[in-house]
Amino acid sequence: MSVSRSRSASLLTLIAGFGLSGAVSAQSADDRAPGWSLGIGAAWAPSPYRSYDNKALPLPLVNYEGKSFYFRGASAGYKLFSTPSDEISLLVSPFANRFRHQDTDNAQLKQLSNRNISGMAGVAWRHKAEWGVVSASAQKEFTGHGGGTLLDAGYSYPLKKGALTLIPTVGISRSNGALNDYYYGVSGREALRSGLPAYHADGGTAPYVNLMANYRLSPSWVTSAGMRYTILPDAVKDSPMVNADHTRSFFVSLSHVF
Repeated sequence: MSVSRSRSASLLTLIAGFGLSGAVSAQSADDRAPGWSLGIGAAWAPSPYRSYDNKALPLPLVNYEGKSFYFRGASAGYKLFSTPSDEISLLVSPFANRFRHQDTDNAQLKQLSNRNISGMAGVAWRHKAEWGVVSASAQKEFTGHGGGTLLDAGYSYPLKKGALTLIPTVGISRSNGALNDYYYGVSGREALRSGLPAYHADGGTAPYVNLMANYRLSPSWVTSAGMRYTILPDAVKDSPMVNADHTRSFFVSLSHVF
């Protein structure tokens, strides 16, 4: 349940963000049945960068749940340990932030270097009980963008009524200074070019809430919609590249389950 290239970063940001709570799979967070699901989704996730061009675009969705391997939205994993209540897996996913100076209307930001989508790898854990689902992950950037780290923990409580499942989630993520500085820092050289003040971003903690709704149209078809609200940490809000203190993201999809 639960995901072309300049503006598709906003899509990937939302999908990756929802991924650990299952936003682009065709199954709920506590009922991931084996098999494939294929579908199409669309998202709108405005960037916190100043005067940035944001558009919603469609994107194909491919999800797979196997005995050992899985694809859930923008994430792929290998299960090291799996029971009906617990799962520990190795995880690879994008940190899907992106800045392209040609996509901003701000004259100063146009003088900055681009920041690209990063690859993250690490370990994820999920525990399911009658009182809800707890998940956590720890990942490190491996694509040469500073080697930053990202920690995430969340709690969700699926609510089922007939064909409808609602999944509210509360969580918190912690990105270190290396990761934040790559995306929101302004180097001395960039400051000279742009006239912006030089800025070094420290680590920061971002609380968030998700709300997903999944409706099973038939045994094979599922439609989903979701919203995510994130409070940005001071390390991001204080960047001269940013003019927001929060982000809001929206997602809809239709999937066929095989």
